[in-house]
Amino acid sequence: MKIRKLLIIIVSIIILLMFGLVSYVSYDMGISYGEQHAEEIRSSRTTDSLVYEEMIKSVSVIKVNNSDLQSEISSSGRVVSLNNINISSEVSGKLEGNFSIKKGTKFRKGDVLFRVKNTDIKLLADAKKSNFMNLLSSNLADIKLDFPEEYTKWDEFFNSISFNSPIGDLPETSTSKEKNFIISRGIMSEYLSIKSDEEKLKKYTIRSTFDGVISRSYTDIGSNVNMGSPVIDVIRNGNMEVELTVNTSEIDFIKLGSKVTLMDGSHTFDGSIIRKGNFVNKNTQNISVFVSINDDADFLYDGMYLDAKISSIIINNVCKIPRSCVLDKQVFIVNTENKLEKINVNIISNQGNNVIVDNIINNTMVVSESLINTKAGTIVKPIIK
Repeated sequence: MKIRKLLIIIVSIIILLMFGLVSYVSYDMGISYGEQHAEEIRSSRTTDSLVYEEMIKSVSVIKVNNSDLQSEISSSGRVVSLNNINISSEVSGKLEGNFSIKKGTKFRKGDVLFRVKNTDIKLLADAKKSNFMNLLSSNLADIKLDFPEEYTKWDEFFNSISFNSPIGDLPETSTSKEKNFIISRGIMSEYLSIKSDEEKLKKYTIRSTFDGVISRSYTDIGSNVNMGSPVIDVIRNGNMEVELTVNTSEIDFIKLGSKVTLMDGSHTFDGSIIRKGNFVNKNTQNISVFVSINDDADFLYDGMYLDAKISSIIINNVCKIPRSCVLDKQVFIVNTENKLEKINVNIISNQGNNVIVDNIINNTMVVSESLINTKAGTIVKPIIK
């Protein structure tokens, strides 16, 4: 029993001696390795630190500085003439003349656009005029007898009547007696009948009231037209306007008279807002505004599209940020701990590639690039642009 205890004690002592020896040798070897490979260890630790730093993503930011801005609202629209008229025939008959009513034909103010054959109505009007002259002639003697002081004006009126020109104005009566005489003899009614026929004759010849061009022709010279039949569409030269569409959120920033710059790629035109729509297009959910073009340029054509920049009213205490960094009306910002946060933004107006917002505090660092697969709370390294 004593021998067994003695063996256990001896074995324990041997194990402790061996453990101490191994520990001493390992420590001595570690010191020797550290002294011999110090530079490699320091390099390894530096590399680990750099790897950690590389794991922190750098992001581009802009520091907000709110101010008063006059935004430019971008849009586009089609040029239309202020006078785009469909001309129909008010009478029936055959189109005649030696002029063209083809599409693209230009005309000047006062030119005959088309004429309807009026031989029948002209002969009827001349017949009425002849009867009127006969009536007036038979009453001139009575006028000279009963109204000697009024005879000269009626005689001059009678002599002025011609078959080749419209009848002149009927002389004014000076007294009720003279007026009753003219009416009772049927002179007034016959005169008005002739004037009515002359007005009808005017409808057989259509003249232009402005310079323009024929934009569409429905028929041609030599064909018959009925009353109410469309003959041509005409467009007036100059006096153009452009219909632009803007978002409903921007309409309040546009005022009548606001300046507009219009561009077709190679030319620039000045304009101003003359009308604003008060209804929303059901297809686009936009509102129309109308721009009067101040330039009378030969290279402006009805139907062409122009890009536009509308100068809106000045907006107070706002900032401009890139449109690309806004997603679902939210943006990333970098807080004081260099962590990403998401905030909601109130978009006042769109301006090209930027948006104008009014609820970001001054000196806030807004991330100006799109972040993919990045969450709020991520530590980042902001780089101010």
